[in-house]
Order: sequence, then structure tokens, then C-alpha cells
Amino acid sequence: MRDLVAGALGGVVAGIALSAVMVSGRRARVLRQTLAERSEDWLDETFGARRVLGEHGTTALEQANHLAASAMFGAGYGMARPYVRAHPIVAGAVFGAGLYAVNIGAIAPLIGLTRGEWNEAPAMAGQRLAMHVFFGVATALATEALASAGGCRG
Repeated sequence: MRDLVAGALGGVVAGIALSAVMVSGRRARVLRQTLAERSEDWLDETFGARRVLGEHGTTALEQANHLAASAMFGAGYGMARPYVRAHPIVAGAVFGAGLYAVNIGAIAPLIGLTRGEWNEAPAMAGQRLAMHVFFGVATALATEALASAGGCRG
């Protein structure tokens, strides 16, 4: 239970860090449209979110979804943690790449969130992969710190 809680909290920490990276990257014009921005558009296209919630409400909904998913994926990492023998940076990078492959490579095009990575410019696909690897490494490091510190009791 401790690993699951540490993972969920580690995922939230990583999700917040990823949001900060995406906002900073967009402001610096280093990143193209982020998945967070695309998700807001998808929420509007699919559910009329901006008409009902407005721009700020749609952003808040996307961030709530982002952090809930971050917690869920982090909990999954936490559950696997006792069986992982690799350094957290390596394990996190593999975890993040796996999330990218499943979530962005397979699920996102099925629900219309993306056009499919095979239809994207290599720079866009690379950006998305890098963001997922960043999330995975941040999740692994935060989970390790929380679980090792004993701050998550279960």
C-alpha cells in the first residue's frame, strides 16, 4: 500500500512539474501546441466545454483530468516499484516511453485527441515522447523519495 500511495503522490508531483514545463515551453516558444492545449480543444470539440465552462473552466477541467491521470499512472508505477531493479531514472524513462506508446500512440488517435503520431511532424512526436519520458522520470524520482522517506504509510 505504501508504494501505491507514494506512486500516486509521485505522479501528482510529476504532473505538476510537467504542467510547469509545458507552460514555460509554450511561453518561451520552444514547444509547439502541447497535449494540454490539445486536450482543452478536444474537451470543447467533444463536449462543448468552453460554451458551458468558459475558457478558464475548460483549462481547470483539463488540469484536473491531467492530475487525476498523473495520480493513476503514478499509482501504477508505485505498484510495480518493488519489482523494478533498474535505477529510478532508467525505470522512469522506460515507464514514460511506455505511457507514450500506449496513451499517445494507440488510445489518443482512437478517441480523436490526436491525429496519430504517424501523421505528425517528427518534431511534434518527439516533443510528446520527451514530455512523457520527463513525466516518467519525475514520477519515478518522486515516488522513490516519498517511499524511501517513509512519508507514505499504508
